[in-house]
Amino acid sequence: MSRVCHQPVRMATGDAFSDEQIDDILDRMLKKAQRKGEAFDRAAIQEAAAELTKEELFARLSEQRLRVASQRARQKIDAQLAGMAAIGDEADRLKAYNVGSEKQGLGGSFSVDAEARARTVALWGEAERQLRDAGLMDKLSGFAVDEGFERAIRRERSRLNGAEIEPTGDADALKVAEILNALSEKGRLMQNDVGAWIGRLDGYSGRQSHDRLRVSGGFWREFQAGGLGAIKDMKGVSLKASRRAFREWRDFIRPRLADETFAGIEARDVEEGWLDDAKALQRAGAIDDAADVREVFLYRVWFDIVSGKSEVLGGLDDIGDFRPPASKARSVSKHRVLHYKTPDDAHDYALRFGRGSLLANAMGELERAARNTALMNRWGPAPEAMFENTVGKLHAEARARGDAGAANRLMRAQRRAEFDELTGAGNQPDSLRLAMIGRSIRLQQSLAKLGGMVLSGLSDTSLAATAMKRAGATWLDGYNGALQGVTRMQGAEGKAAADLLDVGARSAAAHLTGRFHAADGPLGMAAQAQRFFYRINLFEFWQDGLRRGVAEMYSAHLGAEAKNGWAALNAGTRETLERYGIEADDWELVRKGLIEPEQAAEGFAGMRSRKEAALEAADTAEPLDRRYFTFEALDGVSDRDLFKRAGLTGKEATSEAARRLREDLRVRVQAMVGGVLDDAMTEARARERVAMTRGIKPGTVWGEAVRSFTQFWSFSAAIMGRHVAPAAKGYAGQAPVALLAHLILASTALGYLSLQAKQVAKGRELRPMMDEDGEFQGGKLFLASLLQGGGLGLYGDFFFGEASRNGMPATLSAFAGPAVGEAEKLRGIMADLISGDPERLEDVPAAGFRFVKDNTPFLNLFYARTALDYLLLYRIQEAISPGSVARYEDRVEEQTGAGFIISPSEAIGAS
Repeated sequence: MSRVCHQPVRMATGDAFSDEQIDDILDRMLKKAQRKGEAFDRAAIQEAAAELTKEELFARLSEQRLRVASQRARQKIDAQLAGMAAIGDEADRLKAYNVGSEKQGLGGSFSVDAEARARTVALWGEAERQLRDAGLMDKLSGFAVDEGFERAIRRERSRLNGAEIEPTGDADALKVAEILNALSEKGRLMQNDVGAWIGRLDGYSGRQSHDRLRVSGGFWREFQAGGLGAIKDMKGVSLKASRRAFREWRDFIRPRLADETFAGIEARDVEEGWLDDAKALQRAGAIDDAADVREVFLYRVWFDIVSGKSEVLGGLDDIGDFRPPASKARSVSKHRVLHYKTPDDAHDYALRFGRGSLLANAMGELERAARNTALMNRWGPAPEAMFENTVGKLHAEARARGDAGAANRLMRAQRRAEFDELTGAGNQPDSLRLAMIGRSIRLQQSLAKLGGMVLSGLSDTSLAATAMKRAGATWLDGYNGALQGVTRMQGAEGKAAADLLDVGARSAAAHLTGRFHAADGPLGMAAQAQRFFYRINLFEFWQDGLRRGVAEMYSAHLGAEAKNGWAALNAGTRETLERYGIEADDWELVRKGLIEPEQAAEGFAGMRSRKEAALEAADTAEPLDRRYFTFEALDGVSDRDLFKRAGLTGKEATSEAARRLREDLRVRVQAMVGGVLDDAMTEARARERVAMTRGIKPGTVWGEAVRSFTQFWSFSAAIMGRHVAPAAKGYAGQAPVALLAHLILASTALGYLSLQAKQVAKGRELRPMMDEDGEFQGGKLFLASLLQGGGLGLYGDFFFGEASRNGMPATLSAFAGPAVGEAEKLRGIMADLISGDPERLEDVPAAGFRFVKDNTPFLNLFYARTALDYLLLYRIQEAISPGSVARYEDRVEEQTGAGFIISPSEAIGAS
C-alpha cells in the first residue's frame, strides 16, 4: 500500500499510528469485509470496521492489563526476595520463593508452591462441602462409573452456559452442574484477576482432557501397525503408527467439532510462514492435504497433545492457544481451542480419547486454575520470561558482591527444576510408555509392600506433635488432637472447625480425581486398585482422622491466640506467621476479624464460641469456652482497616482494592494453615519431589531408575527437612537439645510400639530385651525402634532381619526402593538356578515362591496375612521345598531374637 493511501487515515488519526500499523489495520479490515461480502462493498466495510474497532479496544485493554499485572508481579518478587535476607543468598531466596524453605525468615515458607496448594485446596474444599451437603458425594465417588449420569451432567452444564438443548430432567445432574459451573467460573475469574483475559464460552460443558497414550495410538501401536516386523524396523513402523494414529483421531473428532474451532485459521488469514511446512508434512505422509488448513491445524493440535505441551502451565497462554502467533497474539481473550457441536459430542470424545471421569476432569480443572493463578500472581502473566529475567538480575547482584558460590548455584539445573515443578514441565516424560512402565512397577510394589503401613503410621503422632509445637501450640495439643482424630472422638464443633479449614478437601478430591474409567487400561485400573488398597489397609482411615484431629487443635490454638497482640504471641505462633509473610500489622487485621465479628457482612461464620455452637447443636448447658479460627473470619476485616494497612487513600481506596487486599491476606493465611497441617502429616511437597528426582525427567532410563531407587524416600526426606533440620536450629523459644530430645525419644517410643505391633501382626512373639543367653539386646532394639519411628519403617525388613531371612546381603539395594531390592532377589534366584550347585538349587523353589508371594498385590494386608500364611502359604512353601518352613523359622528367631507365637512348622505338621 502506497503512502498516498495513508493520507486520509493519517488525517483522521494524526500521529497515533505508524504507517506499518495503518497497513495492518486496513489489511485486516479488508479481510473481514471479504468474509462478509465483496471486498469493497460499503456495508461490509462498515461492519468490518465496527468489529475491528471492538477488537482493537479489547487488544489495548488486554495489553494494559498485561502491563499492570506484570508490574504488580515484579513488585511482589522484588519485595519478597528483598525481605528474605535471613534465608540466605540469592540462590537460597530463589529456591524459597519457588518451593519454600524451612529456615526462619519473613516469607520463607510462602512459596509459589504453597500458594498454589492453598488456592487448590480452597476450591476443592468448596466442591467437597457443596457436593457432600447435596448428598451427591457417594454417587460421584463410587468405584463404578455411571456413564449416563455423567452425560446428563455434561448436558446440564452446557445448557446452563447457554446451549439451546432440552433439560435432562435429572435433578441430581442439574445440581452437580450448577456446583461445577459456579466453581469453574470462580477459577476463570481468579486467572483473569492476575492478568489473563479468559472470556465465557457459550455451551461450555467442562474442560476436556486428553489421554496422550490413546491419542498417540496406544501402548502397542507399533505392533498393531507392523506386526512382528516392527522389531526389525521400529523407527519406520513407529512413524507409520504415528501417522495412522493421527488419522484415526482426526476422523473421529473433525465431524464433532463446531465451526468456531476453525474461526480465523482459513488460508487467507494465516500469517505468512505458518503453512510453510504443510507440504513437507504431506510429503512425509503425516497429513493428506497441505491445502486443507483445517487438517494442518488439527495436526498441530494433535502433535501438541501427544508431546505433552498442553499439560504444561503457561500463565497467560495456559488455555492452550494452538493457533499460529498473530500480530495481535494477545488481543481479546484466549479461547478454548476445540469447540464441540454438542455436549454429547464432547462426551463421546471423552469416552474415546479422554482420561478420567467428568468429575475427575472438573476437579483437575479447578486445580489447574488455582496453580496457574498462583504462577501468574507470583511470576506475572509470562512466567517463563519473568523467571529468566529474575535469575539474570539475581546473578548480577551476586556477581557484583563477588559471591561466586551464590552465582553458580543460581545457574544450577536444580533452580530450573524447581520452577519446572511449578509449571508441570518437569513431569512431562520423554517417553510416555517408558514412564508408564516405571510407574506401573512402582504401583505394583506399593500394592504388594504397604499392607501394614498403618502400623508404621503409629509414629506419625510424634511428628504431628512436633509440627504443632513449632506452630506455637504444645506437644500435648498435638498428641491430643491426633488421638481424638484417629479415634473419631471429636465433638461436632471441632469437626465443623476442621471442615472449615478444608481438611476434607484433599481426601475427597483424591476420591474423585483418582477414579478412572476401566477402559483406561492397566494404568487406570492400577490407580483404582491403589485407592481401594489404601482404603482396605486402613491407611486412608488413619490419615483422614489424623489430619482432622490436628486441624481442630490448630484451629483452637489460633482462636486462643486471638486475644494476644503481636508482642504477646507465643514465639512459635509468631515465627510461623512470619514464615508465611504475615507481619504484625497483618496479625492485627486477622485479630480484628476474629474478635469483632459484628463488622462482618451478613452470613459471617468465622469465629464462634464452642459454648454457643454446643448449645445450638446438642442442647446442653455445659460451660465450654473453646473458640475456633476458620478462614471465614477474614471476612470480618473492614475495608477501612485494609486501606490503612496498605496506605491507600482517596481514589486508590476502592472496593476493588479492598477485595484484592483481603484476598492476598486470605491466601497467605490459607497457605500457613495448609503448610502446618502438611508438616503434621509429613506429606511430601514440591521441594521434596525435586530433591528426590534432581530434576531428571520421567520417561528416560535414568529418570525411571532414580524414581524407582528413591521410591518411599520422600517421607524420610520430609522428616529430615521439616522436622529434624528445624529442630536442630531451634524454634518456638526452645533450645535444639530439647526439641531433638523430644523428637528422638517420642519417635523411638512410638517406633517401638509400631515394631512390636508388626511382630504380632506377623504371628511372632514380642522382641525381647534379653536373648536366650541372657545378653542385653536393648541397644539393638532401641536402634530398630528409632529407625522404625524415624521414617525408615518401610525399609525395616533390612534393618530388622527380614532381609537376611530372604537371603539378601547388606548391599546398597537394601536402602533403595522395593523394586530395586526385588530385582536383586530375582537376580539371586536366577544365579542359583544356573549355578548347577545342588546346595544352591535346593532352596530355589522356596525362594521363587517367596518372591511371587512378596510381590503379589493385596496379599500382605496386616490383619489377614498371618491367617493366610498358616492356612495356605506355609503349606504351599513346604510342599514346594520340604524343610524350608523350619529353616525360615530358625532364621527369623536367630536374627530378631523372637520366635513365633505358634510355630509355623508345627502348625502345618512339617518335620
